[in-house]
Amino acid sequence: MTPDEAVEALTDPTAPYLIGVRHHAPSLAAALPELLDAAKPEVVLVELPADLQQWLPWLAHPDTRAPVALAAVPATSGGDGAGDGRGPAFYPFADFSPELVALRWAARHGIPVIACDLPLSDPARHEPRRPGGAGHEAPGLREALTARLTGRPGEDLWDRLVESAAPGSPPEALRRAALLTGWALRHDAERAGAVTESDLARERWMRARIEEATAAGRRAAVVVGAFHTPALLGTGTGPVPPADELPGGPAWTVSLIPYTYPLLDERSGYPAGIRDPEWQHLVLEAAGRPAAIDEALLTTAVRICGELRAQDHPSGPADAREIVRLAGDLARLRGLPAPGRGELIEAVQTVLAQGEPLGRGRAVARSLERVLVGTRSGRPAPAAPRSGLAPAVEDEVAALGLPGPADTGPAARDLRLDPLRSDLDRRRELLLRRLTVCGIPYATSTPVTGAGAGEAVTTRWEVRWTPATAAMLTAAGIRGVTPAQAAEGLLRERRRAEQDDGGPTAAQSIGGLAEAAACGLPALADERLTELGEGVPATGTLPQLLAALELLDRVRAGHVAGLGPDPARAARSAAVGELLTSAAVRQVDGLTGSDDPDDARALLELAHRADVFGGIRLADALTRLAADGSPLMSAAAGAVRVLLGHEDAHAFGIRTASWVDAATDAATRTALTARLTGLLTAAGPLLETMAPVLDPVLDRVTDLGDTAFLDRLPALRGGFDTLSPASRDRLLTAVEDRLGDAGSRVTDTDGIDPAALALWTRADLAARQTLDRLGLLPPALPAAPDVRGPSATPPHHRDDRPGQPSPALQAEPTTPDPTGTPPHAPGRPPAS
Repeated sequence: MTPDEAVEALTDPTAPYLIGVRHHAPSLAAALPELLDAAKPEVVLVELPADLQQWLPWLAHPDTRAPVALAAVPATSGGDGAGDGRGPAFYPFADFSPELVALRWAARHGIPVIACDLPLSDPARHEPRRPGGAGHEAPGLREALTARLTGRPGEDLWDRLVESAAPGSPPEALRRAALLTGWALRHDAERAGAVTESDLARERWMRARIEEATAAGRRAAVVVGAFHTPALLGTGTGPVPPADELPGGPAWTVSLIPYTYPLLDERSGYPAGIRDPEWQHLVLEAAGRPAAIDEALLTTAVRICGELRAQDHPSGPADAREIVRLAGDLARLRGLPAPGRGELIEAVQTVLAQGEPLGRGRAVARSLERVLVGTRSGRPAPAAPRSGLAPAVEDEVAALGLPGPADTGPAARDLRLDPLRSDLDRRRELLLRRLTVCGIPYATSTPVTGAGAGEAVTTRWEVRWTPATAAMLTAAGIRGVTPAQAAEGLLRERRRAEQDDGGPTAAQSIGGLAEAAACGLPALADERLTELGEGVPATGTLPQLLAALELLDRVRAGHVAGLGPDPARAARSAAVGELLTSAAVRQVDGLTGSDDPDDARALLELAHRADVFGGIRLADALTRLAADGSPLMSAAAGAVRVLLGHEDAHAFGIRTASWVDAATDAATRTALTARLTGLLTAAGPLLETMAPVLDPVLDRVTDLGDTAFLDRLPALRGGFDTLSPASRDRLLTAVEDRLGDAGSRVTDTDGIDPAALALWTRADLAARQTLDRLGLLPPALPAAPDVRGPSATPPHHRDDRPGQPSPALQAEPTTPDPTGTPPHAPGRPPAS
């Protein structure tokens, strides 16, 4: 069949009045009322699943403001489509959606409307998308048509052949162009064997509905996707059940929800299928008049330049005029009656981006997005049945025994969940995680620490239903009608924003995988896992790489409640983990100049993985870091080498003691603080096993004279500040055990701040030296006490109050008595 014969058959007056559309086509939407007025149908059939029939009057209701969306989920899937492998179905509508225009026209004229597509409950609709026949490799009509267009990658055939040619064309010519475009796409799909079994099943159902509607001689108008129109000319093959006998299968829960233009844009991650909805809205308002489109083009160019100026990039009226001129020239060169979206974007890129992909180019892209995507939002009619996310969440919290709208008391309910062992707790955990991601104020998570160094298997939550919960559920409903759908919509929107900003960064990839896994979104988690293996090894810092490895360990072991065990995912996680570990070992050489204690902690954690990956490469990197690293990283590398058995502990301890001896001026004392910080950061959790390393340091401090000790005291205290209170207590216990009874005596400071003690002791020593120089030192005056006592750590470093951390290791000094007269401490003489 030739194209002319195809168009004649599709527009045959004796056949049903076919209007082939794309689901968001502004030019065709503007012409549709005139087409229907001319056709005078007695019934209108629209390509929507039969399950949505009862919602059609609410879509066409005069109080419904577009954009809105019909969202459907299987009733047996627990709200996320996971129960039977069927995902949610989503049907967004804008003012420029031909289906919505047809529904509104029929409502105004009192014409019945039939949702004529295969029901969502029919299993045939959800079969895998296998082609229906053998394919052919020869170029088809699509390639021939595309070759005559601009040649841009991803050329939009519909936009070139229908939308761009629409201004000034009569509605019937536009209808014929749309039908011809649909026939060309169908012809190529049939030659390539790309028509799926589900498409064939849907078309059989639609043909049967058309035959039923026209059986009584009624004139029917059929508004369907242009791709399907050639298949609707024949008669149905095989028995098809009546429309009132829906196929067996799980029922679907349908909701009418508000929507926004940013979500309607196909780059948002939703199946909207249109780009730049605000521009499409302007084309609809132009109603096919070339002069009105030129005016919309000028207004849009001025707004784009204004947005660019708002980002501190120069742009003025001359740029706007040049954009309009260049877009018009492109349209004339291509034989178009008016510039379209493609000409506008090419003109903006040429005039404003100036060939710069980064910097100004990104600012231009942001300006285009803000102006062409828009911010319009819609709402269902106020009288429409209540639906959407709020009732879904209310039903789910009731089924899970969680606080709901009736539980609005001031007290929060405390939950401790074990999602890896209890199915009920797993379902509760998923709901709470999804609501938290959506920003709904309902649940607050409290960290739970595992026993020892182990991973916590329980989670703790405080949950409370408040008026803010109900309000935010309504706001979050634009992203989905179930908690899973809303959470996935938000996370995909966030991922798209990261990509638009040139990311995602390593931190964003790791956080994205963690959130997708915790929310039980396997498809998004798999995408983030792939992203993790591609970008993070090259861009992540060592702490980020180790955080990613820890997350992968949990995913591989099935310890993420939202995902559970999966052999295929575990294998992929292991492969990505090997890449990350190799990258982490390579990062060790990059720590040479670091002064960040977090890098020292990361070095210790990496050492724990040495037996899995890394091996000899890590040992070599640690040797280089210990020799050439900054004071902090050199000490940390040495401690890790001792822990791994690569260096003798006593030899390293002797070298550590030399740091104290070398701290004779400001620079070397600063280095001493950094070295002690690195040593204790890496070895602090293992103080009990590090006695051969720490004992020489303690002995050396004990042997120092009073003045030398006081000179080094700030540096020593600064090094010990890196320890946690628990580690300080363990260190104090180790010192007391080493000193016996003497250790307990010197730790009694009677509540006096150790910084004040050091200040007073320095004053005592200075006074004694002055009196001695003047020959005024009384012979009976006892010698000044050893400010260190027998301990190698600073004196009086713990008061006698139980549960107090070691004051000698505290960084913040206390202001001494303003009189300068120290109190009488036990075993201490009055000030000289």
